[in-house]
Amino acid sequence: MAKKRVKKESKEEKSERLQEENSSKKRENSENSTLRNILLIGGVMILLVIGLYVYTQNSGKYSYKNIEFEKNLIGNITFYETLTLANNSKGEEFGFRLRTDPNEFKQIPFENVDNLRIMKLNVIASEENYTFNCGYGVLPVANLNRLFLEMGAEFAKDENATCDPEGRYNYFTLKYGDENSIKEIGNRCYDLVIKGNDTKCDILPVTEKLMVELYSRYLDL
Repeated sequence: MAKKRVKKESKEEKSERLQEENSSKKRENSENSTLRNILLIGGVMILLVIGLYVYTQNSGKYSYKNIEFEKNLIGNITFYETLTLANNSKGEEFGFRLRTDPNEFKQIPFENVDNLRIMKLNVIASEENYTFNCGYGVLPVANLNRLFLEMGAEFAKDENATCDPEGRYNYFTLKYGDENSIKEIGNRCYDLVIKGNDTKCDILPVTEKLMVELYSRYLDL
């Protein structure tokens, strides 16, 4: 049986092969270096975000819609008090306290929030056959009333009122639903959809979300 003859590599071919191998290694090293840099930068950014979040939580300071809040414990109840104050019609500074962590407002959808305006008259009503007390009594509505008065607007709870097609006043309706949200249902008309029932519900997060959105607009006036 004849032996298979192996072709001897010439000097030129060997040189080209070595150059190609060297170039391939350089490309591989460059790609690995780029990947390492991307992972390093990504890791640093993640650590910065985590660090900023931890610092914010530990400092007790919160920010939402350019409104600064400070966390305070009064008795056994945690409050979030506005550090960003406004002036009422008398020139006196005012703010308010929340029971809801301002970070939670980001999870409550507000349909067409950009259309929200502070009207001279603002009316609230409840879905028929429900009290919406659910552990907080009149506190949520009283907080809204206090805020509207400070902003120089009128506020009334009227179960006989309806949505005004001409949008001459804000009309808010308390309703129960599967999740917390605020929905625009007409011209200056909104459903405050609250998860729960009359025994236990999330009325404060929804009404306080509305308060913060209104307050942010008042600050811009």
